[in-house]
Amino acid sequence: MKKVLLGTTALVAAGLLAQPALASDPIKLQVKGYYQNLVTFSDVDEPAGSTANYKDAQFRHEGEVFFQGSTKLDNGLTVGFDAQLEIVNIGLSGGQPRDMDETYMYFSGGFGKLQLGAENGAAYLLHVGVPSVGLGFDDRNFGVAAANGGHGRPNISGDTAKGTYMTPNMGGFQAGISYSPNIDHQALSGNGFGVMTVGTGSTEDVVGLGLKYSGKFGGASLAVSGGYETGDTVGVSNADPEVWSLGLNVGFGGFTVGASYAESENYASGGNFTAGLDAEVMALGLAYKTGPWGVSAGYQKTDYEIAGATASGSADEYELAASYQLGAGVQLRGGLIHADMDLNTQPDTTTLFLGTFLSF
Repeated sequence: MKKVLLGTTALVAAGLLAQPALASDPIKLQVKGYYQNLVTFSDVDEPAGSTANYKDAQFRHEGEVFFQGSTKLDNGLTVGFDAQLEIVNIGLSGGQPRDMDETYMYFSGGFGKLQLGAENGAAYLLHVGVPSVGLGFDDRNFGVAAANGGHGRPNISGDTAKGTYMTPNMGGFQAGISYSPNIDHQALSGNGFGVMTVGTGSTEDVVGLGLKYSGKFGGASLAVSGGYETGDTVGVSNADPEVWSLGLNVGFGGFTVGASYAESENYASGGNFTAGLDAEVMALGLAYKTGPWGVSAGYQKTDYEIAGATASGSADEYELAASYQLGAGVQLRGGLIHADMDLNTQPDTTTLFLGTFLSF
């Protein structure tokens, strides 16, 4: 599969070289982004014998600024880039600065879209998650999450450097394939060609596949997705991570009902890898929107088990939420989240949240 993606990259490059140099507008820069600010109040059911000091009230925030640009060449090819600057969660992660998030360029046209750089893979980008007007369950910036419970959305490679090809949307269908040589944090310019090493226990050659269909039928809408991602773990037998997922949304008369299911092996949420860890994640959601108002209810069930070990557990997470659109790019969200954790070290938590979500 990686040969297919590498071959596609070569064909696009050859097509670029074959085109004559023609006049076109320079790349035009746009600045977009988001900022989210929450006040939360939590009631924590402390495990027996715990001496932890839990703080009930908290102020939380998260945001990014996107620098985006593109130009359309006279031969019809669009060339663009996207660089996303973290404005809250900065510092070090894996020894690398976290002031930048996804950063990539792309070529798009009648052939589809080819992305090169640090961005999530095809299985992640084409995933259909359950609807929510609150914080939701997929890649939440805030909220309780089952630490060892796999992931409802394939994301083994994360946003490490990769190549991704997306087909054109054909009758509502779109497919994609991604290839990441390795997923260790990489210096952007500090390594010479051919000197990158992959150590024992690291994951390399990650391949992801995604397929999505979306369409409308009279007053109803349908979105369905399937994703798969796997990689090779160096020097460790029976430890190759693998995730597959399904997602479904059906919309009618302001309502959207959705469900998703995922199974994973040797993989835990947050990009962690554990040999023998099998997990299942199932989520259900219902949302209703009318005018500036929205309400939703969601449930997620996580089960995991580590082969040959006593460590296993489950988590039930519930969310009730409401939203109100104050104006363009300004939205209020509030709700209640309850997490019932059967994970030994993680406490049950009930959290009330109220926040302002800005997009620009």
